[in-house]
Amino acid sequence: MGLVTVFLLALLGTVVGATAFLVLRERARRHRFDDAEGLLIEQQRTAQAARMRATYSSLSVHQGNGVIGDEGNHFHS
Repeated sequence: MGLVTVFLLALLGTVVGATAFLVLRERARRHRFDDAEGLLIEQQRTAQAARMRATYSSLSVHQGNGVIGDEGNHFHS
């Protein structure tokens, strides 16, 4: 009976700890881009990710010739 209680308390502690970590991380992430420059950077990266997903979709990758275009050779910051 004691082993079950210890296991349940450890499980509960893990869930509470993970929830607190995720809430604090989201709160810090939300406040990081309060200025206009941060929002602009985030919007540009989101748009770039959308373009990359459209360009390198599963269909285009599996039916393509295997050569990466110019966009795939550069790291975008």
